[in-house]
Amino acid sequence: MSDFDDPVSELAKHLDYTLLKPDATLKEIRARCQEAAELGVYGVTVHSSRIVAASMVLEETSVKVTCVIGFPFGAMDSDVKRYETEAAADMGAQEFAIVVNPAMLKDGRPKVFFRELRDVVEAAEVRPVKAVFCQGLFSEQEAKDAIELVRESGIRTIELLGGVRPEPLIPEEFLKLKKHCPEGMQFKVTGPFVRQSEVLGFLKAGVHWVGTPEARLVLENDELDEPEHTPFRT
Repeated sequence: MSDFDDPVSELAKHLDYTLLKPDATLKEIRARCQEAAELGVYGVTVHSSRIVAASMVLEETSVKVTCVIGFPFGAMDSDVKRYETEAAADMGAQEFAIVVNPAMLKDGRPKVFFRELRDVVEAAEVRPVKAVFCQGLFSEQEAKDAIELVRESGIRTIELLGGVRPEPLIPEEFLKLKKHCPEGMQFKVTGPFVRQSEVLGFLKAGVHWVGTPEARLVLENDELDEPEHTPFRT
């Protein structure tokens, strides 16, 4: 990713507005979706229970509505993930982000890991699916094995989710994951990013989209104090 000639208009196209705070009201979701449309971001990411509200606000815009599946740790049963995907598709979700379950690989069950991914891809039909890796939950070998299974499943975007651990997510950690990925894979990182410099660092490292709960701050204000990296909840 090269430098941007127009930081605001170009950067917005690579931002995903994450609206995942569990206690967010419908009023807040609608207001943030309206703000997403005004800012011209790539998309918003919401829970399945907020798909209808987000879709109604963004229906006539270019902003994509993504539903998280199995958020935040991917530990629920595979059938639950498939059903959530089917239900969200019926409600208007345009893209999906499935949090993969690292325990399946740690238990030596790669076929179950793969079947879960295929079930979600099939339930999504033609809609894009991202495979979400939680920061710090995979060994290097497990990550390599998971990436190959993701590729075989037909998923072409890998997302690294930060903010679930005390330490911040940095571009170097993304690059460790990227080096094991095949040519043509696309990438997203998501975390409690509030500074423009943080986001640009990931884009320059090869990330295509960055998820942030503070899209306006990222676009308009890079003069904040050093941000706190608390567990991701928004």
